[in-house]
Amino acid sequence: MPFRPEFREALSLLATAAQRLQARGLEAPILVGGAAVELFTGGRVTSGDFDFVSGSQDEFFAELLTLGFVRPQGPGWLTRSLLHPELGFGVQVVSGHLMDGRADRSRVRLLAIDDSREARVISCEDLIADRMAQALAGRHIREDMRNQAIRLYQLAGDLDDAYLDRRIRAETGDVASLETLREWLADEPRQA
Repeated sequence: MPFRPEFREALSLLATAAQRLQARGLEAPILVGGAAVELFTGGRVTSGDFDFVSGSQDEFFAELLTLGFVRPQGPGWLTRSLLHPELGFGVQVVSGHLMDGRADRSRVRLLAIDDSREARVISCEDLIADRMAQALAGRHIREDMRNQAIRLYQLAGDLDDAYLDRRIRAETGDVASLETLREWLADEPRQA
């Protein structure tokens, strides 16, 4: 399934900014959150923003500002967000550390954007664990996060089940496991 043109263009601009950071000797940001879900699901789950983990937020945002992103004004915008007005995507740096340092950084995936640029993306296992933790964080299960975890698991392909189970247990405080995810999947209505 092809990605939306606006998503592809935003991803290209973000990869350009990351490449510029690396050329300056800085670590490239890592894509996490909903846009990573969109990538791993082939566009079947969509997102309106790009969340990153980066220890160089100021430098990253400075590069993005040169590429057409702006600081949004008005209610509802976080002060540390950018927006691309033509493409309609926001960008945030949500943390300086991937999964608060609990994720295995060697599992970060490199995604080729074109012949010369790539993006760093959180591992699918870590993303599933994050979605499950968000689904279970409140008094009631957040169905949107539950559904994202299920879709990721269905569409991801080759996953490391042992690592996935460890990450789910760690992110949920041992409230859930890979077995929980498989139970959620079994409870899904059959797709026609």
